[in-house]
Amino acid sequence: MKSKNRIMFGVYGMILAMIGDYLMGYGTTVKSDGPGSILGVAVNVIPDWRYAASAVLGFICVAMYAYAAVEVFRVMEDRYDLSGSKLYKLFKIGNWSGILYFAFIHIALCMLPVVYNAGMEATGDPSSSLKMVMRVSESIAVPLIISYITSDLFVTIAWIGMVVKGMIPVKKILLICNPIIIAVLGNVMNLIAEGLDSGFESFGWLLMYLVCAIGLTKCEPGKKE
Repeated sequence: MKSKNRIMFGVYGMILAMIGDYLMGYGTTVKSDGPGSILGVAVNVIPDWRYAASAVLGFICVAMYAYAAVEVFRVMEDRYDLSGSKLYKLFKIGNWSGILYFAFIHIALCMLPVVYNAGMEATGDPSSSLKMVMRVSESIAVPLIISYITSDLFVTIAWIGMVVKGMIPVKKILLICNPIIIAVLGNVMNLIAEGLDSGFESFGWLLMYLVCAIGLTKCEPGKKE
């Protein structure tokens, strides 16, 4: 299988992740100042199957993404001799961290609305149920933040740096194809409907791997794909 085809597995995996993101996030929370809301946020009761499906898709995504990531590393090291670059090392750390992060986030975050659903079944009180969710959130906040920093943030910084410095054959405008910038742009979608931004973080990874699949695997003089 050619390098391009191997790296495309990261794109396919992120499509599954985006589906999982929307199953997990779309329609789950809404802005509200009504009874039962906390900090201007209210939670809807969504069928548990959506969160179970999201978790499964997240794990499938991880396997496909890991396969693609290994090929991206090989191409960057063998073709572009980036193994000694600090930016590349940061990029590599971020991608390896992402393998753990993607599995963790789909399990951990899918657990929170299920806690809310369970609270509603037990008490029927949105406020009490949401407080239960906030309590569980506190227990996963630290690893979630650390995972986000060592994956999305590291990869975004490294990607922008490598593109700007011309370390990889990618047009400068494509520096926007990274998880954080695309996620921020995705917030605009919430002006249309709450939760439409759910899949944009994964979409940023998808675009980055699509650029790698197309841009990094072009044959060079004296080198074969």
